[in-house]
Amino acid sequence: MSDPYTLLAGYLESARSESLDIRVLQRYVSAVRSAGPPSPGSLARIWPGVVICLSIPTLSSDIIALLVDDVISPLISAPGATSWQEIKTVVGDAEALLTTVMTETHDKIRQTAVEFLSLYDFSAGGNGEQVIRNVVGLVQNEKLSEGIISRVETAVARFLVSGAPFARSVVITNALEIKRETPETATTTMARVQELVLLILRQKSNSTGVDDIPPELVVFAVASDDMLAELVTMQFYEALLQLYLPPSIFMVAKPAYVEIARIYSSSFASSISRGAAGRTLGRLGQLRGDVFALIDAEFSIVKNLTLRDEVDRTLLALIPGDYVALHNPAIVRNYPISSASLVEVLCNWVHSSDARSLLALDSQHLLRLPVPELLRVCKELATTSDGALVLVSMPAVMDVILTKKDSFGYQIARLRGDVIDALQEIREDVIGPYWAGRIREAKLEGPWGHAGSNEARVDVMDRAA
Repeated sequence: MSDPYTLLAGYLESARSESLDIRVLQRYVSAVRSAGPPSPGSLARIWPGVVICLSIPTLSSDIIALLVDDVISPLISAPGATSWQEIKTVVGDAEALLTTVMTETHDKIRQTAVEFLSLYDFSAGGNGEQVIRNVVGLVQNEKLSEGIISRVETAVARFLVSGAPFARSVVITNALEIKRETPETATTTMARVQELVLLILRQKSNSTGVDDIPPELVVFAVASDDMLAELVTMQFYEALLQLYLPPSIFMVAKPAYVEIARIYSSSFASSISRGAAGRTLGRLGQLRGDVFALIDAEFSIVKNLTLRDEVDRTLLALIPGDYVALHNPAIVRNYPISSASLVEVLCNWVHSSDARSLLALDSQHLLRLPVPELLRVCKELATTSDGALVLVSMPAVMDVILTKKDSFGYQIARLRGDVIDALQEIREDVIGPYWAGRIREAKLEGPWGHAGSNEARVDVMDRAA
């Protein structure tokens, strides 16, 4: 049986503008995609045909996209399928590929050129440092599409893990130079620099971690007359919190979080900006409580939060309940348990023993919640031994969890199953033999079907797997 890449190459090499049928091409491409991982040398087999096709003046964008997205890109991304030496021999060297990025008119072809550059072999000689500088420098060209810039980011990520001893320092140095050269009004470039910084921070150095990051590289002006720039920068500082980084990074970035707190506290800020600021500050309180506490001491954010304000509720759904209970106990004490619209806040607070001690958390109030919201709260409580103890102290609530009704829809059945799964992880000596037995029975019954049915037992096996 002929190799599908050879068959595709033959079709492409025989192509003429009047005979190139996208439906026929799709069949060849489909055969290539279903043939499994490409073998080394596949690029060399098909590239001459690709060049012939690309030289057709009337070639449609759909055909170019098909060739790039379904043939060339998978060859580049498949481990071991394509090497830099093959690319250099068959397609062109780094200089030629960079020229393609800057001069080609079709976006897909430019994207492919950047993808080829991402496989540059720094051990094969040549000016690898200049290649990195040129690729990183592409982020300054605001005329380049986000599709191309996405490939640039992928290439930079590969450079950072390439093993080349100079790659990381060259990327850092160039990112810093671009940041210094870029005016704050060039919002697109600045957003791209922020993505570069996140890439660098994700790929920590084996020897120095992130100690080689200049402080200047994690400090960006947040407040801006351009709302989009403001929102993008706040997203950067929220994304920073999702990375496992040393406390020193967040102390360096503290002035930016102070700016975000100032936006949140401003009566002149738009609701959109305040909402973004609230989410970022909430994540800060959730993940870097030390930095949040310093900022809160200056702005008294938590002390002035109310459940009436929608943006405040976003913040309250993220900040740890023990912090809120300490700095604004009245808001916890007066929380309306039976309010379905506030359940996100309650789901956050029930994880805190300090908050639970202030809440009127009893069957009378909880059972006024609609069943889906009640089960969401129960699911959060069931994740810890302390929370499970609260649940088993409310038999009426436990009965709702453990008693299946045929009228339950999928959402409720799934939530009920999640709560039972979580409760089954709690030790029997914590919740007692009675409730442990009831939970086991409910687990065997399964959240769907009827008790004792084959469907229920299959479900138990699936959920236990």
